[in-house]
Amino acid sequence: MNQVQGCEIEQLDAERCKAWIDHVLGEGRPPFPVEPPAWVLLHCDDGVTWGRLDGARWRFGSEVFPDLCPRPSDISIQELRVFCPAFEVLVWRTQDGYRGRVLRDVERSSLSGPVAPDEEERPLLGDRVMEHRDGFTRVGDGTGAEQVLPLRLPEGSLSTRPRLLLRHYFARDERTGGVRVVASRLVEVKLVEVK
Repeated sequence: MNQVQGCEIEQLDAERCKAWIDHVLGEGRPPFPVEPPAWVLLHCDDGVTWGRLDGARWRFGSEVFPDLCPRPSDISIQELRVFCPAFEVLVWRTQDGYRGRVLRDVERSSLSGPVAPDEEERPLLGDRVMEHRDGFTRVGDGTGAEQVLPLRLPEGSLSTRPRLLLRHYFARDERTGGVRVVASRLVEVKLVEVK
């Protein structure tokens, strides 16, 4: 199998993983700069919390909706994703400590055909706005499920729906010619008008 096309993957040691967790929790500088727009998705022991970069500080849904979102801490985070249009940092907890990787875009203009990176929009839970606070929106669906998204959605039933943009990277097997996805990352939280 040939190398993944359109991105580079860097493995993170436990020390750099911890530095990212500390940075997101407001306790240190990032290992490399992050500029808005940027988001964070935290899977914690007791639920999921979204966040976004406001200036130099991360804001979390748990700050404005503490009844629904868990407050992240270095002992409760199971998985952390810091993402923006240029890269994604993924850190996860194992029995032996933290592991992680950074997936960065590289020049894509020379890539075409089946190995060119491809984007996909995935719908996020929520077909109705419940409440807005400080740039976050509590949304729900017909089943009673709710979440807090790191953006402001229009009032009422959603004519503009929240989506998560993903980017997939491919490699071609020179022996067989087969192409497969070898890496994917989060890119952006956005609103898409429903037609």
